[in-house]
Amino acid sequence: MVTVRAPSFVVRRVCIFIFLGIMGYSIFQMTRNNSYYDMSDRKIMLKQIELEIIKSSNDQEPIKNLKNENYIACPHPILDPFDPVMMSFMKNEPPLVCAEEEDWVNIKGNIARITDKALKKYGDIQCKFMDVLRANEFSTSVGVVTTTHTEYNLETSDFFRVYCESENSQHSWESRMAGIRFDEDVINRAGWDRVPKDGLGLNVLMLGLDSLSNMMVQRKLPKVYSKIKSMGAHILEGYNIVGDGTPQALIPILTGRTELELPDTRKRMGNKASYVDVYPFIWNEFQKHGYVTGFAEDVADVGTFTYRLKGFDQQPTDHYLRTYYVDASPMFNQQKPFCYGSLPRHQIMLNYIKDMFRVYEDKPKFMFAFHGELSHDYANKVAVAENDLVEWLEWFQKSGYLNNTMLVLMSDHGQRFASVRDTQQGKLEERMPFFSFLLPKWFERKYPRMASNMRNNTKRLTTPFDIYSTLMSVLHRDGPKANDVNKRSISLFNEVPLERTCRDAYIEPHWCACLKWQPINVKSSLAVEAAAYFVHFLNRYNAQYTNLCASMKIKKIEWATKMAPNEGLLKFHAAADTDGFVPDMSSNTQVTKIYLQLKVITWPANAIFEFSCQYNSNTNQYIVYEKDISRINKYGNQGWCIGKSQPQLNKYCYCKQQN
Repeated sequence: MVTVRAPSFVVRRVCIFIFLGIMGYSIFQMTRNNSYYDMSDRKIMLKQIELEIIKSSNDQEPIKNLKNENYIACPHPILDPFDPVMMSFMKNEPPLVCAEEEDWVNIKGNIARITDKALKKYGDIQCKFMDVLRANEFSTSVGVVTTTHTEYNLETSDFFRVYCESENSQHSWESRMAGIRFDEDVINRAGWDRVPKDGLGLNVLMLGLDSLSNMMVQRKLPKVYSKIKSMGAHILEGYNIVGDGTPQALIPILTGRTELELPDTRKRMGNKASYVDVYPFIWNEFQKHGYVTGFAEDVADVGTFTYRLKGFDQQPTDHYLRTYYVDASPMFNQQKPFCYGSLPRHQIMLNYIKDMFRVYEDKPKFMFAFHGELSHDYANKVAVAENDLVEWLEWFQKSGYLNNTMLVLMSDHGQRFASVRDTQQGKLEERMPFFSFLLPKWFERKYPRMASNMRNNTKRLTTPFDIYSTLMSVLHRDGPKANDVNKRSISLFNEVPLERTCRDAYIEPHWCACLKWQPINVKSSLAVEAAAYFVHFLNRYNAQYTNLCASMKIKKIEWATKMAPNEGLLKFHAAADTDGFVPDMSSNTQVTKIYLQLKVITWPANAIFEFSCQYNSNTNQYIVYEKDISRINKYGNQGWCIGKSQPQLNKYCYCKQQN
């Protein structure tokens, strides 16, 4: 029991009791890895507060990062994918139901065939194939007509219009389709013998989905998230955007520069602007070194390089899917939503990637594919593609392509529609898109240091500029090294410095998702209640073994700190100009979540813990994840009584009987 030594302490203590009474009862939620504090369990909390927390604590500031012996300058928030505020924007989407009758023609690689099912149903079928050619970024033309009753080989173009009739012309079917042509010039030019000897010898495949935060993938594509984790994906938890919208997300990845650092390519500048061909796109480097290149993007009317920018004068890569969408998109409004014939439209891009790998199976490949239709304007629609994405991942893995490919699954930014932007977590999620890397299993054996750096960097501040350097490392690995904190672009195969800040990484304050540290007095109610909640959580975690493990109590709070988003992030509302360079700072986002870190000593084990937790000011709830608890002193044989049967409890259990 704390001895009362001054009236001020009595006042503080009374205030705490009054505060707790007002807080009342709240919902208790607990899973294996996380728990909300049950305020109804008031007696336990009051008992903790009665301990000599305040008397024995001091105001030391944290000097080390949780779970790491080194200070980290940019702590990112620990967000709950299923936060009630974010879940309020979610709804279930019915599966896509496309045309019942299957397409009469399917395509695999460079060969389009009339299907056996169609021939069986309609007898002899005659199809007319017309190549679709790129005229420019916004129009197409058609080539010669080829008539066949069996199959058609793609040689002049990847894309074609097809019109088929059954015998006696009683039935007909038509479509516009995409595959990968057999291009002898590309075949002869590309080869592993031209790939730099100091490179990694890997294909590069990047598949992006528009407007998906890391949290959104966990909410709406949980099977995909689980699948890539089982495949060993490196998921960047500290990935931070550097500007507003898709161009500001993708241009640094593909060029290593910002739009403002490149020649002006804006449409509205007329003849003063250049085509985006002038950009130093990374696929040009790969093409120079023997790679077949591809760029695939849907929603032609709002393309990354064609909505606000002038687009390409010349076709940018060996294979360029935009031509297909320019030709086929006018037909989409005649189809069921998100379908073309019997095929979901997202499957068109997935199949195009498959065909790229089939046709150039023994050639090095660089491909960037970005799908926007399902997720750009919708918060929930992307879920309809989940099973197809999992199936595609399984195909890619089983086909053996992952054995020599760096597969990057990613997004450009989080959700940007206004209602989400007005919430604290929504703003943070916008700045923290999903980004992951899958590498061959042999990579870690051959390049252990590079693999280790990639793994460690998933917890550090990373940006689109770093992705550019990582891609360049595939062509020329420069060997693992510690990078200068002032270097804007750092390969993820090298070590990203712990002391890196948003300023070091060239991230403007209103785009920075790093939390601002602010030490708080260990005598404050916030610190005391968080400590009390923490030991309550651990005692609940050990609940099945109370006959063996002693109940924990707080002995001392060493230090406490709270973290919150910076003022610029909270005030950012939207871009104030057409190009997304000037911020509108008129927002007044309410801070509803406070992120806390504490260092505490518990009794009777004298265990020293550092832990993170969240406090929700709206609900008066605390939440902690077991993975965010670190015991930082040795526990030796203190947990001997459960050590063999429950080794995961070793650092938490102090056996009532000590050897």
